[in-house]
Amino acid sequence: MLSFRYLLIALAVLGNSLLPLKAIATTTLTQPLGHPAIATTWPHPATQIVAQEKTTMPLSVSVTIPTTVIKSAPLIAEIDAYLQAHYETGRFMGTAIVVRHGEIVFAKGYGMANLEHRVPNSTQTRFRIGSITKQFTAAAILQLQEQGKLDVQATVATYLPDYPNGDRITLHHLLTHTAGIPNLTSFPDYLEWMGQSTTLKELVDRFRDLPLEFEPGEQFRYSNSGYVLLTQVIEAVSGQPYADYLQAHLLRPLGLENTGYELPSVVIENLASGYGFTGESYQPAEHINMLVPAGAGGLYSTVGDLARWNQFLFDGDRRDATILSDESVAAMTLPYVAMGAEAPNLFYGYGLIIHDHPAHRRISHGGGINGFVSHLGGSPTLGTTIAVLSNVATANPQGISEGLAAILWEQPYELPTNPTVVAIDPALLDAYIGTYQVTPDFAVAITVESGQLHIQGTGQPQIPLYPASATEFFARILEFRIVFNTAADGTVESATLLQNGQELPAPKVD
Repeated sequence: MLSFRYLLIALAVLGNSLLPLKAIATTTLTQPLGHPAIATTWPHPATQIVAQEKTTMPLSVSVTIPTTVIKSAPLIAEIDAYLQAHYETGRFMGTAIVVRHGEIVFAKGYGMANLEHRVPNSTQTRFRIGSITKQFTAAAILQLQEQGKLDVQATVATYLPDYPNGDRITLHHLLTHTAGIPNLTSFPDYLEWMGQSTTLKELVDRFRDLPLEFEPGEQFRYSNSGYVLLTQVIEAVSGQPYADYLQAHLLRPLGLENTGYELPSVVIENLASGYGFTGESYQPAEHINMLVPAGAGGLYSTVGDLARWNQFLFDGDRRDATILSDESVAAMTLPYVAMGAEAPNLFYGYGLIIHDHPAHRRISHGGGINGFVSHLGGSPTLGTTIAVLSNVATANPQGISEGLAAILWEQPYELPTNPTVVAIDPALLDAYIGTYQVTPDFAVAITVESGQLHIQGTGQPQIPLYPASATEFFARILEFRIVFNTAADGTVESATLLQNGQELPAPKVD
C-alpha cells in the first residue's frame, strides 16, 4: 500500500506516479469493486453540493469571496463529466472546487468519505492534506518574522541552541529544502514507528544527530525533516504549541473553521477515512499518528477552506495585511531553488512550488499521507484556484487539477479511458521478464507471479499489470501503460512507458 513516504515529493510535483518526476496516460476499471470486509459496492453515488445554484461559504472580513456561482450549465456539465470519469476508474473518491475571478464555478463530492458507514463525500468533508500543510507552516514563520521574533536568514542555532549543525543551517534552508537534513519519512524503519505515540522532541531526535547529506544551501532535496524542525522553531519562538499558534494567528482570523491540526486525542467531525486501492477493492490505509508529520503534513481541511486560503494569499486587494503582509506573501512565492533537471521550470519557494510558465505563473503544492492525496494550486494572473482532495491514495489530484484548468480555459484535455482486460497466452509473459532502464538511475523490473505480470520501479512498491493486448499492459491502481517492443527475430528488446501524455523508451538491459 502506498504511504506517506512514497507520496510526498512525487505528489508535490506531479501527482501519484510510477516514474520519477514523470507521469502517464489514463486507465480505468470496468467492473464493480467490493471490499471483502466492508462489503461495499462501487461506483458510489457522487454528492453534488454546488452546481447551478448559489452557495454560501462562511467568510471572515479578511477573505471575501463572492458567493454567486457562475451559471454556465455547459461548463458545469463538462467539469462534472470529467470528474465522474476519474471517479469511475476506481482510483478517485473525494471533492473538488474550481474558483475563477473570486467566484465559485463548481464544487462537488464523489464517492464515499467513509465506506464502512456509507458516508458520502461532500464539500463539507474534511481531508488530511499532507504537504499542503507546509505553506501554512511557512506563513507562520514569516508572520513571526513580521513580529520581530525571528529572521529567516538567521541560523537554527539562534532559536534552538542545542541543535547539531544549527550554526550551519538557516531557517531559509529549512523552508526551501536546501538544509541537507535526511528525510525522516524515508528512513527504513519509518513504517514501523509512524503509528506510535510520539512527541515533537522525539521526532526531532530521530534525525538531529545524523550527518548532513550535503552542505546547506548547495542543492535541493525534499525533506520533511526540515518542516518538522520548523515546527519546533515556531513553538520555541512563540511560546505556544504549533496547533494553538496556527489557530490563533492564521486559521481563526481567516475564518478557516474547517481546517486544523489533527491531535490524536480529538475526534474530528466530518473527517474522511483514507483508503488504498488494489485495482479490485478498497483497503483501509495504514494507521499514522498525526503528530508524526507535524508542520510538514499534519493539517486537515476542506476544499472551501483551501480556496479561501489561496484567495487570501493571491488576491492582494482583498487580503488583510495585518495577518500576513504583502512582503511576506511575496517572499513565499519567490523561486529560490530549481527542483531538478527532471522538473524544468519548477522552483521551490517557501512551502510552495512555482511554475514559471512563459504565459502565466502557476503556484501550487500537493500532498499525500496514508490514504489521502491532495493538490491546491492556481494562477494569480489568471485568477484561478483549483483544489482536489481525495481519500484514495492512488488518485492523481495534480493531473485532475490540470484537466480542470484546461476545461476552464477551453484547452485540450483527455478523459480517462477504460481498457478491457483481454485473454492472452500465459506463455507469452516469460519473454517480458527482465529489467528495463528508463534513466541512468531509474529502472523497472518486470516479473511474473502466478501467471500475472508485475512491474516494480526503483525504490517503489510492486504493482500488478493487466493485458490490453499481447504486447500492451496497464495498471489499475495508477494511470500507467507499458508496451513491449520486439525485434525482427521476435525477441523483446525494449519497452515504452506511457504516463500522463509522456512516452519514455526503456531498453531491456537483462
